[in-house]
Amino acid sequence: MGDMKGALNKAGIKGQTTERRCVGCGKPFEPREPQHKRCGQCAQKGPSREGTVRSAAPGFFAEGYPDYFDADGLLKPEFVTELAEEIAQRLGNERPKMGMHQLRAFYGHVKLQEGALARGRPFKEVYLEIAKLKPFASERANKDKVPKYFEQFIARNVDKVKDADTFLRGFVEHFQAVVAYCAGTIRR
Repeated sequence: MGDMKGALNKAGIKGQTTERRCVGCGKPFEPREPQHKRCGQCAQKGPSREGTVRSAAPGFFAEGYPDYFDADGLLKPEFVTELAEEIAQRLGNERPKMGMHQLRAFYGHVKLQEGALARGRPFKEVYLEIAKLKPFASERANKDKVPKYFEQFIARNVDKVKDADTFLRGFVEHFQAVVAYCAGTIRR
């Protein structure tokens, strides 16, 4: 690709470059999607900013997960922007490959529980269904259907759910953003 760019530049045809600098390491890189801000190496390393998830070991989240809400009770923007994008990029690079089918199955289960709450089902009943996501993710990771990283993502977020509010305004919103970013990072 570089030879083609050079030939076009010599011919006087300057193309529009999509190269940018990685926010993680500062090196120039060519993003696969316009919204990507980190090079492939930094995306694999995972999040590194203060207040977000840090890897305890390669490929895994640290114990716990950052609080969904700020001091005013609003969802922190990084849960639907940078953190969600970093998780999606990481899922796109992990092995075994994360498939959109598997991701959609988990997201569909979350959306069913959101609907159950909207129809007036008590949170205690719905929480049982939310908690089932952890063993489902574990089983799929053990059968190499999803990456261990995804299993940890599900476990950390299910652990954050304490009531309908943390589920609906925290987990659901965050997972929705991750799924949206995955459309650009997970190939079929």
